Amino acid sequence: MQVNNWNAIAAMAKNHVIGTDGRLPWHIPEDLAWFHAMTEGQTLIVGRKTLESMPNLPQNAYLMLTQDKSYVPAASNVRVIHDLSQVPNRDLAGRGIWICGGSAVYAAALPYCQYLYLTTVKGDFTGDAYFPPFSDTFQLDETLRDNAQLTIARYKNIHHHGGHRLD
Repeated sequence: MQVNNWNAIAAMAKNHVIGTDGRLPWHIPEDLAWFHAMTEGQTLIVGRKTLESMPNLPQNAYLMLTQDKSYVPAASNVRVIHDLSQVPNRDLAGRGIWICGGSAVYAAALPYCQYLYLTTVKGDFTGDAYFPPFSDTFQLDETLRDNAQLTIARYKNIHHHGGHRLD
């Protein structure tokens, strides 16, 4: 399967924490609004815990990556996949593909992403889920916002050349 123009979006603390007990360890309305603006109407690839922790937005399509072969999603806009190679290439109806977590999904999918949109919350938090290392693959492309609470930046995959194959 040819992978073109996947992007990742995440929020992490300075110490790379992205979650605790299945939720974000902070509540920053500006970041939530940013996430929704970027992903509205798109296809989101998420793990089971991430999907269960976020509101199901009916305008989005969700591809839930899980190893549980018996999992049946409750919502009609959720399709279960067990491997990234199962991401459809044709029936996405012009939607962008956004990798939205958790940790294992980011680790598996980041190499295939053209861009990483990363919010860094200015503080350290206690948590049980961490954003994987990415500095060997991504370099800062542009700082989009910077204020007292957070920085939102776009990172470009330095190894991305118009598409990869998932085989």
